[in-house]
Amino acid sequence: MKTPTRSLATSRIATACVALALCSSALLAQRGGGAAQAPRDTARKVHIVPGQRDGVSMFPLVNYKEMQPKQWGVMDFEHYHTTEEINYWMQRWAKEKPEIVQLYEVGTSFGGQTIWQMTLTNTATGKHSDKPAAFFEGGRHSGEITASESVLWLAWHLVENYGKDPQITKLLDTKAIYLRPNNNPDGADMYKLTAQTNRSSVRPQDNDGDGLFDEDPAEDLDGDGHSRQMRKFVGAGKGTHVVDTMDKKNRLMRAVGAGNGDYMVYPEGIDNDKDGRINEDGVGGLDLHRNYPYNWRPEREATGRGFTQGGAGEFPLSEPETRSVFLWQVNHPNISVTNSMDTQVPMHLRGPSTCEDNECVFPSDLKLLQHYDSVGLTHTQYPWAGNVYRTYATRFSPPGEGTPTPLFGHGPDFGYFQMGQIWYGDELWNGGRERDYNGDGRWDQYEVLRYCDEEFGGRCFQPWTKVQHPDLGEVEVGGMDPKFWSQNGPPEVLEKWASRQARFNLAMALDLPTLEISNVAVNKVRMSSDSATHEVKVTVKNTGRIPTALEQAKRVKIVRPDVLTLQGTGGSTARAVGRNTEFFLNGFESRVFTVRVRVPAGQQATMTARVSSTRGGIASAPVIITP
Repeated sequence: MKTPTRSLATSRIATACVALALCSSALLAQRGGGAAQAPRDTARKVHIVPGQRDGVSMFPLVNYKEMQPKQWGVMDFEHYHTTEEINYWMQRWAKEKPEIVQLYEVGTSFGGQTIWQMTLTNTATGKHSDKPAAFFEGGRHSGEITASESVLWLAWHLVENYGKDPQITKLLDTKAIYLRPNNNPDGADMYKLTAQTNRSSVRPQDNDGDGLFDEDPAEDLDGDGHSRQMRKFVGAGKGTHVVDTMDKKNRLMRAVGAGNGDYMVYPEGIDNDKDGRINEDGVGGLDLHRNYPYNWRPEREATGRGFTQGGAGEFPLSEPETRSVFLWQVNHPNISVTNSMDTQVPMHLRGPSTCEDNECVFPSDLKLLQHYDSVGLTHTQYPWAGNVYRTYATRFSPPGEGTPTPLFGHGPDFGYFQMGQIWYGDELWNGGRERDYNGDGRWDQYEVLRYCDEEFGGRCFQPWTKVQHPDLGEVEVGGMDPKFWSQNGPPEVLEKWASRQARFNLAMALDLPTLEISNVAVNKVRMSSDSATHEVKVTVKNTGRIPTALEQAKRVKIVRPDVLTLQGTGGSTARAVGRNTEFFLNGFESRVFTVRVRVPAGQQATMTARVSSTRGGIASAPVIITP
């Protein structure tokens, strides 16, 4: 774990020039904690994507209004935050609130950027590793930036309310919250600052199997900062699409199959490799959420008959971004709850990803997972909550119908089956699927566009504009905003989505297992075969809803049993008789443990009762034994 030793502005320039290089002669002004009005470099820059690739690696900067703060250095959630701005806030909090915020490096991205993480806890009340903990991550998928905003919102909410809100103050006094807003800074920079819309990291990938890497990325032909769609009129019966008459402005296209339409529809771009396809091999392509070790499957296998998983990477944890999460998790078994978030279903999404709930989840664990499904829905009002294998795969099917579909190398499965945690991979934002105008239980494209028209003046859709294409001749370019509508919401709704999800994560953090010693009672022993002179009854309580170990955590031995010890202090000659007491406590469970003690005759003894739990933390209480 490496803490920052230089200003983040300087650090960003150094790392970005390796990864998504900001090639400009002007450097960013250095910013201190209170430099709200620090001057900024606003020169246009070119981003260079690292790695051996066969396509272009330089993309012009796009100055999206959705990425602009109202005032630099003043927090608002009416815009999306760049990597630069996220890093600025993390360093500012660490500088201004060092008693509760620690910022440190947890890894290096494929492109060479630092991956930063915060720990939020009151350092005066103990080390973070001695406390129950939760882990929340965003930004794994480069374009799913609402998830980063939710982690940032939670960090801001906790920092702002510590010392003011009793519940949050107690949380940070007694628990540790690990926050990683931006686990894939390379991909996030490319998405937020250029017209590219990849989902992966920027590691080169041969997505179309032609032996070339990233040779056919998208182009912004009409210069609006987005790669949307193209349509070309080819005549009746010669195309694949028709104009959807549900929209009276003729904006939407409807697929009708080859030979049934009068338009051809393509993604906006050029067939760079002349293989008859457009934009089929853009920058990157690996899926960091298919790169976890549990139930990992290769992208291709030798027989052609086995399961494979697209985007899985060369081998489990091949990607530094996923590997850094894995290493943090296995080195911090005090974590009971994780949410590693994406967009845009929306759904509270958990394991299992390859089997039914009742086939492979312990009943008591499943009951707890289903409880948090319900808790999540009360905070977010998402339409779905449940597992990947069935609920996610069949969410549009009538109840009891649909075919379950496995995902391999998936985070929620790693989180439950290997880490024994409550682990979600929640999906934020709904792509504008807000109103079912015809009441059929589905949201078609016209209903999405109608909602956009009514609430946002139709700005989510770029009207069709004629441009000259080098291969197709005259085409029209237009369609939905791929970044701030289809994949993430417009800024006006950002805080609603980010905060509701964050409050669910906060609710789980408040339920972390926490051991306390609530009572100590001492009784003399008259006759004893083991030479004990006293019995000490220690009442230990788990004040959290979550048990100190899920059944799965016990099975895979990711946690040790909770332990009660009684030891003499201050030179006391008193000694406990017998072995230490080992146990696990369910949520809200209290138990009384009896420890037999031998105290030399006529002496007063001072001892300490201490409970230690992998996930429930550490607690102690004095024990005074009088003659």
